[in-house]
Amino acid sequence: MPPVVGMAAEGWSENDRSRVFLNASRLALRDGQLSNGEKRILVKLAHALSLEEDEPKRIYDAILSGDWEQISGEKIEKSEMRLVYGQVLEAMLIHTDRSDDVLAQIAYLRKMFLIEDAEHRAIARSLDRQLEEIVHRSFIDEYRMRLNDSVDSLRDIFDSVKILSRKQ
Repeated sequence: MPPVVGMAAEGWSENDRSRVFLNASRLALRDGQLSNGEKRILVKLAHALSLEEDEPKRIYDAILSGDWEQISGEKIEKSEMRLVYGQVLEAMLIHTDRSDDVLAQIAYLRKMFLIEDAEHRAIARSLDRQLEEIVHRSFIDEYRMRLNDSVDSLRDIFDSVKILSRKQ
């Protein structure tokens, strides 16, 4: 497994759908295994990125074989990056355990999409406004607590997460 290294450049962003999924998968696999939370995030990410049905498996196989450098896909626009990020953040809040590994996945996605604190907070506020539409009323208080806790935790992890270099 290639090591995780520092961010290549402050303005570095990934706008290739397959490479976004590849980088997120490589991060999740850095310890050699996928937790249930990491799997859920990757499944949601693949769906949110509109990857073809066989694309995630092809990328996963390429990572395992060490032959991932040739992976490429369709471009993702900046506006869609925000939608993808919001969908994955929502999935994390509702469907995962919010472990450090899962939070690192979200923070890493945020770094790849160059989402600043203000944008992250705006996305979180949007999720809060949609709350009654996406969760059962009895879950709203717990969801809001998770959302508020996660905003703070993600800020800390975002500042410390390391990005995989494209040149490895």
